[in-house]
Amino acid sequence: MMMVIVSVLMLVSVAFYIVTERKGLGMLQLRQGPNKVGFKGIVQPVADGVKLFTKEIIFPFGSIKILYIIGPLVCFICAYVLWILFPSLLSCSSLSLGFLLFLCISSYSVYGVFMVGWSCDSRYGFLGAMRAIAQSISYEVFLSTCLFCPLLLVGSYNLMDCRGAGFPCVILGQEVLLLWIICILAETNRAPFDFVEGESELVAGYMVEFGGVGFALLALAEYSNMVFMSMLTGILFFGWMMESGLLGSLLFSSLVVGISYFMVWVRGVVPRFRYDLLMSLCWKVLLPLSICVLSGFMGVLVDFDVLVLG
Repeated sequence: MMMVIVSVLMLVSVAFYIVTERKGLGMLQLRQGPNKVGFKGIVQPVADGVKLFTKEIIFPFGSIKILYIIGPLVCFICAYVLWILFPSLLSCSSLSLGFLLFLCISSYSVYGVFMVGWSCDSRYGFLGAMRAIAQSISYEVFLSTCLFCPLLLVGSYNLMDCRGAGFPCVILGQEVLLLWIICILAETNRAPFDFVEGESELVAGYMVEFGGVGFALLALAEYSNMVFMSMLTGILFFGWMMESGLLGSLLFSSLVVGISYFMVWVRGVVPRFRYDLLMSLCWKVLLPLSICVLSGFMGVLVDFDVLVLG
């Protein structure tokens, strides 16, 4: 029951996070964001939701209708199923292999992107899906390597165990934190790695033929992944804050909001890379560097065990 409540609350918060991004980009670009619906545009998510979910579903000519419907649903379900991993003190159970489940679900979401790009029978959508899949698979390897570095210090795949062990991770793994931030920006298709929505190249990528409910589900899935990655960053490196009672929980929540807004800030100030530079950065620079860092962590832990155990 607690997992359902968390998923529903995140569904509402993600809708407001989208408006927060639009307002934040407006501030960065010295213009007004949404400001007509309600006080300063605060009710804009409700208006957007009513507009999108009441639109008629139009199938492109030649599209595969069943995949056209299932594709956005797969992306949406994969994004919100991840929230069952949220390490709440009110939950009566926790998954002992939570991080492995996270890797499995995030990898499975690639199939949803493939169905979205393939089903619409559009060359722009197909090329956008191929780019998104190649980017996701490439940075999934890099993400796994970065993820195992703090997990070596924690010694567990359970998110509840990581809550109280975040202090040594942020002290000993500052270079891992930097690599992890780059990784989550690429994994969630955010600027400067947002080639999925390269308007000048692919006309909004794999979701170009989607409107109404389909577009709403894809947008909610994307922004839910952003918030979840922000929460996961806080758990891995700053989870010790949550052990300090109510004040610690408030500080941790503020940290997650700050990381989420950091993604918005990066989109507003950093230009987009070229796609070939993105793939070259992953395979030739970041992945070898993360493997070296992981090897260093393993070597340090082996030396520590030898020293302690004699």
